[in-house]
Amino acid sequence: MDKTPVEISIEVSGKNLFAEERQRKIMETINTNGKAVVPVLCEMFGVSASTIRNDLKQLEHKNLITRTHGGAIRNSKAGRELSPTYKESQMMSQKKAIAAAALDLIDNGDIIAVTTGTTTAELLKLLPQKKNLTVVVNDIRSAVWLEDYTDFHVYMLGGLVRKGYHYTTLPMRNEFLSLVNIDKGFFSCNGFSVERGITAPDFETAKSVREILDACFASYLMSDSSKLGTVTFAQIAELSYVNGLIIDSDIEKEDYSALAAVTDVILAE
Repeated sequence: MDKTPVEISIEVSGKNLFAEERQRKIMETINTNGKAVVPVLCEMFGVSASTIRNDLKQLEHKNLITRTHGGAIRNSKAGRELSPTYKESQMMSQKKAIAAAALDLIDNGDIIAVTTGTTTAELLKLLPQKKNLTVVVNDIRSAVWLEDYTDFHVYMLGGLVRKGYHYTTLPMRNEFLSLVNIDKGFFSCNGFSVERGITAPDFETAKSVREILDACFASYLMSDSSKLGTVTFAQIAELSYVNGLIIDSDIEKEDYSALAAVTDVILAE
């Protein structure tokens, strides 16, 4: 059943938000409710209809939503994937905070896996603060960076290189992963929800990441709050599968409660 405007639960603590923050909260509203209408958004943010329409136009230009008469609806293309270049410019302060929180979970001497992603890339930059790590990666650029800037043991997983994304997928079961034991795995995703779990835009990526996580004693999802409520094509795992979700503190109280019911939630301030 469609929700009426009074049922929208997103609350805004301040009205004078910068455009990027306002657009992020508009996305949260649309992802939560499936749609949003201009008058309600105007009231939520205390801005004019033309400002909201401009926000929606920009979000549609980024292929995040579909505009409709009087508002917008969630972009339902489950196979949609944003380019790495675009993702590298979004939510960077949140991603850095998430990476710092993830670093606190790593002990000197650990064997860890870090999969591809713009959030996990921020964790890689912090790893030189640790000693004697062994790091398993599936991203070519991650392997090169670790070789250049650390003295860690680095294992690069083989497979098919996904063109334009610089990481490998595993077309068949990886013998290396079936023989090793990894202390902790850190990974990101394209979307996640309590109902549909953690998802990726293509099946091979989802299967490959799951295989890496299956070799880990503990696994941690690193994701900024803009991905909450987004569902893409293939499930990596249920949220209850992971030992913890590391997320920025911008999430709403209701979302935190729902997530905390199925996994540990680590808020990155």
